[in-house]
Amino acid sequence: MTLALKADLAQILAEAFLEPDADLREGMGELLDSGPIPSFVDPLGRMARNALDPTAQSVEYARLFLHAKDTDTIHLFESVQARGHHMAPVVLDPLKAIYDEADIRLQDDLGIPPDHLGLEFACLSYLLGQVIEGDLSERPRFVELALRLIREHLRPLMNAVAEQLPQVAAHPYYQAASDLGTTLLAETDKSLAEI
Repeated sequence: MTLALKADLAQILAEAFLEPDADLREGMGELLDSGPIPSFVDPLGRMARNALDPTAQSVEYARLFLHAKDTDTIHLFESVQARGHHMAPVVLDPLKAIYDEADIRLQDDLGIPPDHLGLEFACLSYLLGQVIEGDLSERPRFVELALRLIREHLRPLMNAVAEQLPQVAAHPYYQAASDLGTTLLAETDKSLAEI
């Protein structure tokens, strides 16, 4: 699978974890039709088959990630997963360094800390885009930034979320998104390491 398709998958995951009512069925269908490698077909297919209508998806998103009633809330913030509280400098400072080195500026009015899983996947999608289409002289720098993001931030955060989702009986859509994220990070790390 090409890096371009991996960038598209990272963007799908960014939207799935950032936007409670994101309707990604069309984008997932296009990616499935593009013939991804077998390791992506199963989780992406499960995600597409189990997509909920926007209202039901928002309710499930809130139950899992915002206001759990009968289970623990799964926090999508790296600081909370790694340190137990929001905005931990030990997490944010190295992550912001990656954003700064990539010249990524988050909107001031975004209202979401930069260590949100969805934002980190969006950053990965951007970095992969720069590896693919950016200045060739800058390619090694973007490869290194993407590898740092995966190894130091995204993989530990995705692993924590993936471990918690089955414990709260997550809807198959989010379980598949988690499986897709875990697979995507492993495959992307391998591809980037070979460049």
